[in-house]
Amino acid sequence: MQQPNSTRTIAFLGASGGVGLAALRRTLADGHRCVALCRDPSKFMAIFPEMDLGLDAPAAADDEAAATRRLTLVCGNAHDVDAVSRCLLVPGTADGECRLVDTVVFTIGGKFIMSKMTVDDPNVCAKGMAALLAALKRLRLEGATSSGPDTPRIVIVSTTGISNCGRDVPLAFLPMYHGMLRVPHADKRIMEDLIVASGEMFAMVRPSLLVDDSGEDEPGNNSTTTSGPAFLKQLAKTDLAAMSKEQLEDLKEATKEELKEYKSTAKDGVKALEDKYTKEHTYKSIRVGIEDPIANKRISSAVGYTITRADVGRWLAENLVLPSALPAVYSRRIATITY
Repeated sequence: MQQPNSTRTIAFLGASGGVGLAALRRTLADGHRCVALCRDPSKFMAIFPEMDLGLDAPAAADDEAAATRRLTLVCGNAHDVDAVSRCLLVPGTADGECRLVDTVVFTIGGKFIMSKMTVDDPNVCAKGMAALLAALKRLRLEGATSSGPDTPRIVIVSTTGISNCGRDVPLAFLPMYHGMLRVPHADKRIMEDLIVASGEMFAMVRPSLLVDDSGEDEPGNNSTTTSGPAFLKQLAKTDLAAMSKEQLEDLKEATKEELKEYKSTAKDGVKALEDKYTKEHTYKSIRVGIEDPIANKRISSAVGYTITRADVGRWLAENLVLPSALPAVYSRRIATITY
C-alpha cells in the first residue's frame, strides 16, 4: 500500500454503513488515521474483526490489519456535543496538546419509514450539524489548535431535489421528492443552511437517488439498473392514497414528460447504469454539477437517476477528503453527482 506524503486525521460522523463506510474504507486504504463516532461499536467490530482501538500499535504484516490499527472508535451519539467533541480531537497527541482533526466527514441521516412516509428522526441532520458546530466552537474556546486556517475541512452528504438554483432531478422524481421525501429534505435544507452560515471550510455532495450495489434498495428507491419506464413501474407501488390531489396531478404530468425524456436519454443512461466494476476502487462514469450556495448560483448541471452508496463514498473520499488541500472547484460549494 502506498503511504501518503502527509498522514492526516479524519473524523467520521455516520460511518457505520452506506456512503460513510465506503468513504472510511477508502480513506484508511490511503494510509490516513481515522476516528469514527458510533452508537454501537459492535457494528464496526463485525466489519473489522481484528480491531485495535490504539493508534500506537506496531506495524502489521498485512495492509488490512494495519488499516484497523489506524482506526479509533468513539462511542456516542452524533447529537451529543460531548461525544462529538471527543471525536474531533486527534488521539494520542504529545504533551497533552489538543489538536483538531484535519477533516470531518458528515454522512448521518435518518431511516425512511415507508408506512409513515417519513424518517425515524425528522431532524437528525439538522441536530447533528448543530452539535458538530457547537463542538468545534467549544474546543476552540478551550484552546484546541488546528493544522491550518481552513481546518477542519467539513465534507457533508446532502441530497438532490432541494436546490434553489433549478431542477436537479429527473421530472418523474418530482412527485416523490416533493411529496414522500418532503420531511427528510426539509431537514437537509436546515443542515445545509447551518454549514453555509457557519463560516467553516466545507464541501457538500448532493448525490442522486441512492441505491445499493446489489440493486436491493430501501423502500421507495428504484433499482440500480432501472430508469425511465422501469422507474415508473416501481413508482406505481407507492401508496397513492397518501398523495394529495395536487400531488397526483403532478405525478400524471411528470409521467408524460418522463416518457418523452426517457426516449432521448435511455441509451446513455442504461449503458452507464449497467457498467460493472472491473476492479476495486474503479467505478462507473460519474457526472458532476457545481453550485455556489453562498452566491446562490449554479455553475454547471448534472441531472441523473441513481448512484450507488459505495460510489458516492469513494468519490467523496478521492475528491474531497484525500487531496491535501480542498480543490478550489469544491471549496464552499455543492457538488451534485450522478451516473
